[in-house]
Amino acid sequence: MAGATIFLSRATMLHRETKERLEKLGFEDVIVTDIDKDALNFLIRKEKPKLLMIDSAFYQACTPYMTGELHRLFPKLNIAAISVYDYPQSLAPWFIWHGATSYANLWEGYEEFHKGLEIIKQGKSYISPKTQELIDLHPEWPDTKSKVTKRMQECLILLCCGFEPQRIGEELGITKKTVYNHIGFLYETFHVRNREEMVALAWQMGIVTQSDIRFYGADNNKKKSLPEWAAIKMRNNERIYGYAG
Repeated sequence: MAGATIFLSRATMLHRETKERLEKLGFEDVIVTDIDKDALNFLIRKEKPKLLMIDSAFYQACTPYMTGELHRLFPKLNIAAISVYDYPQSLAPWFIWHGATSYANLWEGYEEFHKGLEIIKQGKSYISPKTQELIDLHPEWPDTKSKVTKRMQECLILLCCGFEPQRIGEELGITKKTVYNHIGFLYETFHVRNREEMVALAWQMGIVTQSDIRFYGADNNKKKSLPEWAAIKMRNNERIYGYAG
């Protein structure tokens, strides 16, 4: 099946529907899967796909970095990031900086999204307009070959999401010791003494925003009742600022 299209998605219940939609749009020999790491590498070597499409939320906050790892392993592979959920716009440029050739965002409208998919299907590069605007703001792209650049952003976001070093290591595919090394570098870079100061500074400086904090475990997806003081504060925030954060 050389020349196939592989689409990576964690939404296993929608795999058949996704495959049918992509084939209806003209993509050939579509394989929709949720496998990763060694199993994914084996599949790519076996099928030799013409295109690899990856859901922007596939690896949660770490998808741009993992896209870079796939690009490193398969430098000739055409990789397109596809955002079908409300993925943080501030992270979108990192897909391109890490080696993806395209980024299509459903949240920029169906017409623009389908235009992007058509261009991607033709084997050309497509970057959504809002993502291109962000990229254009930077005269030089970050050196994504640098371990510091590759890890600092993911570690900081996951720290602010409340992940412990063990969980951060699992998300990034690195050891807990390596995680501690990266966290230590963050502390040194920002001149803070501990996790609490690092998280507070990240919020204060706007490096991590409310839209970034969506990468958490399934147990936290359950709606929880708030204590009265918290509910009052959220209502007051909505009245004053227009949002509950």
